[in-house]
Formats: sequence, structure tokens, C-alpha cells
Amino acid sequence: MKKFEIEDYSIIQPYLDMADYEGYNSNFVTMVMWNHEYHIEYEIHDNYMVMLHNYKGLKYWAMPFTSKDNYKEAIDYMIQYSHDHQFEFMIDCAIEDFVNQIKTIYQDKLLYIKTPYNDDYIYDRVMHESLSGKKMQKRRNHYNAFKREHSDYVYRDLDPTADFDTILSCLEKWETDKDKMSESMTSEVRGIMSLLSFHDVLDIKMGGIFIDNQLEAFIIASGLNHSTIQIHVEKANKDIRGLYPAILKELLEHHFKEYQYINREEDMGLENLRKSKLSLHPVKMIHKYRIYENDIRVFKARQGDTDCIKSLWQLCFDDEDENSTSFYFNHLYNYQNTYLLKHNEDILSALQIVPMNVMHNHHLQVCYFILGVCTHPNAQGQGLMKILMNDVLNIYHDYPIYLQAYNVDIYRKFGFNISHYLQVINIQPYYDCDDLKISDDYTLLKKYYDIYTQNFNDYRIRDEHYFELLIDRCRAFKDEIVILEDLGYMIYHIHKDYIEISEIIYINNSIKKMLSYFNGQNVFIYTDLNVILNEDKKYYIEMMSNQQESDALDNQRFMNEIY
Repeated sequence: MKKFEIEDYSIIQPYLDMADYEGYNSNFVTMVMWNHEYHIEYEIHDNYMVMLHNYKGLKYWAMPFTSKDNYKEAIDYMIQYSHDHQFEFMIDCAIEDFVNQIKTIYQDKLLYIKTPYNDDYIYDRVMHESLSGKKMQKRRNHYNAFKREHSDYVYRDLDPTADFDTILSCLEKWETDKDKMSESMTSEVRGIMSLLSFHDVLDIKMGGIFIDNQLEAFIIASGLNHSTIQIHVEKANKDIRGLYPAILKELLEHHFKEYQYINREEDMGLENLRKSKLSLHPVKMIHKYRIYENDIRVFKARQGDTDCIKSLWQLCFDDEDENSTSFYFNHLYNYQNTYLLKHNEDILSALQIVPMNVMHNHHLQVCYFILGVCTHPNAQGQGLMKILMNDVLNIYHDYPIYLQAYNVDIYRKFGFNISHYLQVINIQPYYDCDDLKISDDYTLLKKYYDIYTQNFNDYRIRDEHYFELLIDRCRAFKDEIVILEDLGYMIYHIHKDYIEISEIIYINNSIKKMLSYFNGQNVFIYTDLNVILNEDKKYYIEMMSNQQESDALDNQRFMNEIY
């Protein structure tokens, strides 16, 4: 490997042009600016160039710089080099187009993890030069305020040599945190100094705004492929309103007229920076990935994995909040029933499978219920759940297994068919009933459920502990539960425009009496297939099972389980 040097521009640039990657990481100017942090090395072979970064002890590759026809040759070399030098193979900041190309070559031999914090924000150049249109109104207002306050400002191109000291002095003044610059700021200043020092080799444009002969803002940019400008540096006195839109507008009015887009790099996962970049209305994003060799394996969870699994749960399930998640992990989660798919120590997928007793044709069956199947959003779309499911199903192959399927077709491939349906009925009840008696005796819940399920030959057996937890579960999900004496109970949620009854357990054909509790309101009921209310209804798939041979409707089956 040869160390990256500014003098190698004429050797390296043809390979960057050959690869023609969209994204700022493949810009020679970027490499010069940040080489002091990443300590880049490169090798040139007959058909490709590879580039290795060394960041704080971590070695990783850039995408190979070559034509698409030579991707495999280059990547095979990079993998072998990693093995020979005993570090993990990883390509960082791989753009989506490149990933799609090599997926067809390597199939499942490589693992692809999205890194949203590395995504490039791309903007329309004309929009930010003209500041016209509704989207630019706020930015335009700031710019106009700047012009009114500082009508005599001067913009001019900066001379990297003559203005060197002025730029450095302004950086120290604007960016210093008290009397000590942060490590990241110190590094950025060093990068800026590199661009100024090597300006004669680099094709960069620099401009500054002066107020009363004092430099108050400056900008450094270069041209990329794909009709895009990259903004490397944009600094301004934050106390002057409208200075940031002004410095960019001036640069665009003086340079880069032939370009269509502006690349403003990534947000580094910083929430404030993300909001700021989104407020500038990107027209597209350049999505990026990390690529590894696919060495994922299935593990049984350990107690120390719980916090990571909980975070994954919240990330994957939009209908969960802090309260509902805490309820599950405090009362129901058991790491011994949990299986994980890991890359190194990173959990990519998780699956929980819990024992569940079912009464089937008057015989108790010990079954299992799969819940909480989730894959990290950054790793989805490459069959990870399939690997985990197949492994778990193989472990429990002797047992009937149930699951709730939000996408039926996915689970058919694993041998599951629909076992239990519910009805969803929309009704506005108007029933005469003046003698409803509301009870606060929670012991009635199990009593009513046991009476209710005598009408079915395939249902879950619920014990007293189930109903003790049910009360806490309702609180966690902001559900209400009402017990109507000698009639049954209902679990419901109050939405803005309707009531949703997620479970109605009725005895003695009392469902209409129970629904009179909601007289005059718009109600959606999830209930068994035997209920007839002469209202609009549709079937809802509640459960799938690996023991079911078809999707046939059967009103002698009832199961209504979330957790």
C-alpha cells in the first residue's frame, strides 16, 4: 500500500473518474481535507484502484475505483487482503447504486447495513441561488434582513495565500468554545488549512463576505461528477442574521453555473444537524451502507442482551411507546425464550417464542407462540428474518406453533396457514338496556372467559396470572376495561372519532346488552365468527399455525392474542 499524497493527484483522479460514483466521499478534495484523520493508503492494479482508510485503529475500504465490470476482481482482492492482514473486511460509505450492483454478484455472501447518518443531502442549486418559491420563504426572509442591515457588504473570491491568516483568525473567533476548541473543530481547521495549502493542485472555489472590511463568512466548494457541487466548508459569524444564506447565494451567483445540484454532505447522526439540513429542502438523498462478509449466526439471547433487544423492539414497532414496551419487558419478556441473529456483537434480528397452552378438540396441547419478530431497519431486505425463523422452527419442530401475521404471504413460505379469524364489525349501537351493572371485581375476568370459551373447541387457555397482567397491559396501552356483571367484559380504546373494542367476552348471548354501554357512538368490534349484528363486517386474520392445512373459516375456533 502507498500513502495517499497530494502529489498523486494525476495518478488517482483517473480512477475516481472511471468509477464515477455519486457522493462526496469519492472526491479527491475531500480526501485531501480529511487525510490527516483517515490516513489513506491506496494500491493500483491492472483494472482497478483500492483505497484503505485507517481511522483510530479501524481499517476499512472505500468502494473500489474501477468500472462495474471489474467490481468482483477488486472486491475479491480486498477481501483476501483483509484476511491476510487480519482485519475485518468492511467497505464504508458504499452508495446504493454500488450496493445493488454487487448484490447481483455476491448474493448472500456479503452483508449490507444502512448507515443513515452517512447519507448525503442533495439540493437544487437554482433554488438556493434564487431563494425563490414557498420552500425558500424563511431562508429568503433571513437573506433580505441581512441585506437591509448590511447593504454595503462586499463579496469577493478569496486568495488562499493572501487571506490565509484572516481565515484562520475568523475560524478561531467563530468556533472557539470558551477558550478551547473541540477535537472535531480542531480537526476541521486542520482540514481547511490543507485545502488552502494545496489550492494550486485542487480545483476549488473560495469566497468570502466582508462587512466593514472584516471577513464575516467564507465558503469553499468544488465540482463533483453528476452535475453536483460539494460544499466542503461553510463558516459564518452566527450573530449576523442571514449570513449563511447570503454566502451560499453569492458563491452560486459567481461560480458553478453549469451545475444542477449541491451536495451538503451528511448529518453525522446529530439531531440538530439533521433538522437543519432537512429544513433546507433536499431534493434527494444519497443513501449509504457498510458492507461486510456475511458471517451472521443465530444465538440464544443472554441476560446482558436485554437492553439492546428492547431498543430494537421500540425501533421496529411503531405502535409501541415507552409504557407499553416497559410493560412487556418487565412482565413478559424472558431472555431464555429469545433468539438473536448477530453480526459480531450487533443484534440484527430478534425473535421471541413463548409457551402457550391451547385447548384443541377438548385436549390440552402445549404449543408455542412466536411474537416480537423484528429486524433492524438498517439491515432489512436481505433475508435475515428467514434465517432466524428457519433456525427457530427447526428447534421447535415437534410443537404446534402460532403467530400473528401482518403479512400472510411471508409466513406461508415457512409452512404456516391461517388458523383463526375474527370479525371486525362497524356499528353504532342503539339498544334498550337500563340495567347494566358495572363491576370492579377483576376475578370475574377469568370466570367469564372460561364460560365463553366453552363454546369453542380450539382456544387459548388463560390462567389467573394472565388476567392479573391484563389489567397492567391495558394501562400500558391506554386501553379501558369494563366488566358488566353477569354479561361479560370488554377491552376498548377511545380514539378521536370512534371506539375500538379489541376484545369482547360475552356470556348468555349478551353481546347486544353489552354494546348498549356505547349507545350512540361509532364502534369497531373485534369478535368471534358467531356474532351476528346485521352490520358491515369483514374478516380479520388473527392467527396462523404450522399445523393448519388450509385457510378455512371455522367458527369453533377463537383466539385473540397480542401479549
